[in-house]
Amino acid sequence: PLMMLASLPRKLSPGETVKLPVTVFAMDDKVKDVKVTLENSPFFELLNGKTQQLKFTETGDQIAYFDVKVKKATGIAKLKLSASGNGETAVYETEIDVVNPNPYSTISEKAMLKPGETATISIQPFGTKGSNASTLTFSSLPAMDLGRRLNYLIRYPHGCVEQTTSAAFPQLHLSSVVDLNGNQQKQISSNVKAAINKLGYYQKANGGFSYWPGGGSVNDWGTTYAGHFMIEAEKAGYTVPISFKSNWIAYQKRVAKQWRYNDHNDLYQAYRLYTLAVAGAPDLSSMNRLRESANLSNDSKLRLAAAYALVGQNKAAEELLKKSNIDFQPSSYDYRTYGSPQRNRAMALETYTIMKKEERARQLMEELARNLDSDRYYNTQALAYSFIAISKYVQHVGGKGVNVDYTFKAKTNSISSAKSIANRDIDIDENPTTVTVKNKGDNTIFITNAITGKLPVGSEKAAQSKLSATMNYVDKDGNAVNVSKLNQGTEITAVTTITNTTGSRIEDVALTQILPSGWEIVNTRFTDYGAEKANTSIEYTDIRDDRVNYYFDLKAKETLTFKTTINASYLGTYYLPGIQCEAMYDADYIVRNTGQWIEVVR
Repeated sequence: PLMMLASLPRKLSPGETVKLPVTVFAMDDKVKDVKVTLENSPFFELLNGKTQQLKFTETGDQIAYFDVKVKKATGIAKLKLSASGNGETAVYETEIDVVNPNPYSTISEKAMLKPGETATISIQPFGTKGSNASTLTFSSLPAMDLGRRLNYLIRYPHGCVEQTTSAAFPQLHLSSVVDLNGNQQKQISSNVKAAINKLGYYQKANGGFSYWPGGGSVNDWGTTYAGHFMIEAEKAGYTVPISFKSNWIAYQKRVAKQWRYNDHNDLYQAYRLYTLAVAGAPDLSSMNRLRESANLSNDSKLRLAAAYALVGQNKAAEELLKKSNIDFQPSSYDYRTYGSPQRNRAMALETYTIMKKEERARQLMEELARNLDSDRYYNTQALAYSFIAISKYVQHVGGKGVNVDYTFKAKTNSISSAKSIANRDIDIDENPTTVTVKNKGDNTIFITNAITGKLPVGSEKAAQSKLSATMNYVDKDGNAVNVSKLNQGTEITAVTTITNTTGSRIEDVALTQILPSGWEIVNTRFTDYGAEKANTSIEYTDIRDDRVNYYFDLKAKETLTFKTTINASYLGTYYLPGIQCEAMYDADYIVRNTGQWIEVVR
């Protein structure tokens, strides 16, 4: 006799106001006066009260509207509605994500404690309530800001084959170096398993890996890197897909035999041959052929030396090592291998560790750690490989342990571990606080507190370097539209133009277009197939509930245009974040706009 249904956006953000429509169906003549009630919630402020009255003169449906303002909290909000009239009742419950669309930011506070010393570390949280987190890292190794750098890797929002691998690969080795509690070990295991499962969607029938899931072509470096991770994951006890290993080895050997030197592509081959050796399936003939090649780069010599060392051919390994010079490094970034001096030196550390060159390895490890502890930008490949190589070095030489007490909110916790690093999450809120640490060991301890938070909605900072962006909105006839106030049901197209303002080609660019909660993306890839020529410059499009991610390359001075069809679906006041565009491996290329508040009206 009495039913109800509420309709909500896919998500809401703090500070937004939504006019919540609740449709009530009276299917019996006796139901005349209906009281509709929305229960109070810690997430919402009810601007027009928690009850609405409807009067039915005949069977049918009517709509009650609740003006709901989102408070500053974030999380999963529950909405509980009830309707009653003439002895009949109806109940409707639903959940909605209340999210801050801004990315996480992390700052670090550092301290160093000699044996017996005590220090009090100030914790100054920032960002919105509920987004605050703090991770204390105690290390007998040189400080490397493990918490901040790992947070960046794990939370990186884009998911190509390289970044999916980079987020998980270092976690394979953390437990052998870092003293982890049960929850941390469980989380790492979950992360690694998720990455193994996800990478299954990148492997093609021929055994290679595409850059994006379901992509048409094989990505050379991504195939070797992802395969390297999967092989080491299997050795660590994780289950990998049954057909993965045989298909991958067959593909790598086939490509290794077909390889010919061309435009400095020797590191591709050296890394491929190294990972085949790691997998226990070395290709010695291809290794010998590469070793005899002219113009072999320093990085290739070091990779190939490690491959020879793994198969027991130490004489060949030593000869290659003598011919290499780690200090002769190109300063620029290499797009094809996602390479940089930091990544290349991390690979060199791995080689020195395998070949038991302890003193040279120690110097290189300390240099890598100093770089990680700085504020310098490093891409996902450089960060991941740095942690992989440092972990393998520490496993090889053994490290000094961690023996500290830390006191937080009058509770003292002790850490006594033979491992070199200990991470502990501190349960902070938005209020300033302190933590006191005492070094009870006989070695110096480096302390880093990584504090994480999200800036409030509307507080994002604009930035522009080497990229420019314009955003316009048009109707179906191409006429400009002012989006600050749109009628409900209006369909518009967002036209975004990105320009590379430099004379250099830039690869692996990501454009993120986040929608306000009251708008919805109209996915025209199926409904309007062929109606408009697709932008063939886009390598991959990732459509989510509240955003579209576009991935592409840009030639020198090139401009690309992106069109997204949108419907203004829900009445209310919402925040439209600015666009974010960045080169995923080069922080010099970025453009980020501030957002604006918009309305959807009747």
